[in-house]
Amino acid sequence: MDRRTFLAAAAGAFSVLAIGAGGVPSRPLFAWSRPGGFFAPGVGVFEPPPLVVYDDGTAYADAAASLRLPAAEVRALRVHALDALGKPVDTSRPDRPYHDVRVWVDADRDLSARLDAGPVISFPPALHDLYDRVRRLRRRALDGEIFRPPAVLLATVKIDYVPDSSEVWPLGAPPAGWYAEQRLRGAAALEVQRRLPRATEPVWPMYRVGPSNYVAATWRYLLPHE
Repeated sequence: MDRRTFLAAAAGAFSVLAIGAGGVPSRPLFAWSRPGGFFAPGVGVFEPPPLVVYDDGTAYADAAASLRLPAAEVRALRVHALDALGKPVDTSRPDRPYHDVRVWVDADRDLSARLDAGPVISFPPALHDLYDRVRRLRRRALDGEIFRPPAVLLATVKIDYVPDSSEVWPLGAPPAGWYAEQRLRGAAALEVQRRLPRATEPVWPMYRVGPSNYVAATWRYLLPHE
């Protein structure tokens, strides 16, 4: 199969996948995320994927807002991504932040690239053009519908010192261990949303657990596939 035939076949797969989804997002078709590198625990909680587009044509930006896209626009994005990711690319460096770019050819196969999170001008030209497209679409999606599902990623870090200020931990006992992430849905997620403020800066809110233990904690909304 030559490249043109491959791109046409992969783009055509969108209609089959979307019909199978029944209008409910079940898995991503395209994702641009920043999973980070080896950094302080929980840094990734502050870095939700800038853009994920699902098989029902819904784009989610920063796990904060969503926008329903025309099918033709989703097809064009996928063709662009398939073309840009046709050759393997990995410019990431150990223990450094990176971008993960991924497009699904079908339900079981994807193409991906891992890009160092330095200046985007250093991206390969094809991926720089794709980044510009993603950036524009992300801005549009952020102006779409507010995304507030009953599903959260809760992160807690054990503190080995007595902080200057803290509140009493408002939920059930946090997970044991130095660092933990929990994916919570339904009533448990809604309780976190009601009782635990989200961090708005790198220093997370701190809590006292029992007479002498302390944790820092924050959370973000989960995307449909997470």
